[in-house]
Amino acid sequence: MFILRYTRMMIKVLILTVYLAGTLLFASEIKTAAPLSYDASVSLLKSIDNEAILLGSGKKQLYVFLDPLCLHSRKFISMVSKNPKMLSKYRYHLFLYSIARLKSEEVVAAIYASKNPLPRLLEIMTTDKIYREKANSMTQSKVDAIALVGQKMEVRKRPYIFVVRTEEKGE
Repeated sequence: MFILRYTRMMIKVLILTVYLAGTLLFASEIKTAAPLSYDASVSLLKSIDNEAILLGSGKKQLYVFLDPLCLHSRKFISMVSKNPKMLSKYRYHLFLYSIARLKSEEVVAAIYASKNPLPRLLEIMTTDKIYREKANSMTQSKVDAIALVGQKMEVRKRPYIFVVRTEEKGE
């Protein structure tokens, strides 16, 4: 009886070991694309500069991808928008890039469709007031351009912050 249990247990351990070894072997075969170079990233970001909502007046340039319904993005904007030192030191280029599970597309469209996107963005992200609007061709083209850059840069988290080196600011 003991030998039978021991044999079954050893078979399970052997199967698990073979499975794990195979998984590790095949996982190492998966090749991921190399991340974009700094220069390629800057070039992509500058291509959508016209779509940015600007916040702050500083000399240091930061490009930020955020979702208006993302808790972390909301905390970031609340912190930055209420800090005069950060606003005077940095210039934030804000891009609205929806996280699929949050279903924020209509909120993004409402911000971009607003006559004054920055106050609308700040209102949505620092209070519980939410506006929704169906995307029109203008807002959809902005969303698509930003999404294309976000995909190429492999933006996965929000807020995603890209800091431009100081020597780049004069370009």
